[in-house]
Amino acid sequence: MPRRRIRQARQMPQVRHASRRSKTVIPAAGTNSHSTGEPMTHVWKAIKKVPFFKGLKDTEIMQVIKIADSRRYRKGEIIFRKKDIGNSFFIVKEGKVKIFTSIGGDKKKTFAFLKRGDFFGEMSLLGGRVRSASAQASEETELYVISKKNFKRLIMANPEFTLKLLQTLADRLTRADREIASMLFHNILGRLAEAVLELAKGKHTGQAKVAIDQSELAQYLGTTRVPVCRAINVLKRDGVIDYRRGELIILDHARLVSMAGSGADL
Repeated sequence: MPRRRIRQARQMPQVRHASRRSKTVIPAAGTNSHSTGEPMTHVWKAIKKVPFFKGLKDTEIMQVIKIADSRRYRKGEIIFRKKDIGNSFFIVKEGKVKIFTSIGGDKKKTFAFLKRGDFFGEMSLLGGRVRSASAQASEETELYVISKKNFKRLIMANPEFTLKLLQTLADRLTRADREIASMLFHNILGRLAEAVLELAKGKHTGQAKVAIDQSELAQYLGTTRVPVCRAINVLKRDGVIDYRRGELIILDHARLVSMAGSGADL
């Protein structure tokens, strides 16, 4: 037998052995979306920890794993812009995402800060429209990304997934109604109290902390920094909150709830 064939024959068992030992890998997105992967067991554990997927059956989670890519974004990086074509659905694995729009010049209105387990990007997929707002990573962030085609297959095939989607959309509509009412009937102090409670949702009552600077808070309230600064100082003076180095600290949760409900005056 020629030497070349002998060498190939010796190598073949090693190749078979290596293939048996290799782990199943799901591709991860990013700059090179298919250049690296993550062991299936790691992805499974990560998916199970995301609140949005709690209650789904193992078979349904497996379907999500098969179609979801993982994509990382640096702090300040734009995920998509308003009026972009919507072609993906996003779920926050880790980090924080700001949903906002520009309202002329340098003015911006922040609609929400999304954290672990929250999702976004569904409206343009369901309605066949362009993005109605922009999304930006507020800190180092990792997202699960599902393409438009796979998203539609997922909601058609999984009633539990679709129900969770509808429940969250209903909650967001309720929150939007409250925000409109707040802007119409409450002054800046009552709106600030409502905003702090909304941003602190899911955290422990008492001295809950919210990492946000005054500029971002003004964008969230749809106003400028000066009235926000005045309102923060009033709440600090009354012992309701503290504010240090870009962090709001709730000192009196019950008082804050009362002020939010009454739209208290400065």
